[in-house]
Amino acid sequence: NEQKIIWSLHSIMHEDLCHHFAFGINMEDMQLRLWLSNRAFLAVMEPINFFKNIYGVISLFYALGSVSSNLKNLRWDSTVEQIHDGEDFQYKFTIRNKVFTMTHELATYGTDSMVGHGTCVYKA
Repeated sequence: NEQKIIWSLHSIMHEDLCHHFAFGINMEDMQLRLWLSNRAFLAVMEPINFFKNIYGVISLFYALGSVSSNLKNLRWDSTVEQIHDGEDFQYKFTIRNKVFTMTHELATYGTDSMVGHGTCVYKA
């Protein structure tokens, strides 16, 4: 289960360059754990029993919902827009009030590692 959630978090960060981080939650038996992945580290909280600590679980989801109400606070990159051209996903980049549309990837190996800069190069 841990390998699956780590793979999922990495996949989210690898596939969408707008993400600077990803959250994950896994539940086994009566235990709940929150995972956070960003370009610097992977963190996981100690498991909590969600039946015995329901108020803690409610507080956790309330906090996540409150913070995520403003994507800019979560370091979502508002200068990049993901678009679908019918077959593939592309990105529009806004740099100094000019918009560039990605035509294809030149190098994305920077996102292969879970920790690092996540550097990608595109042709626009």
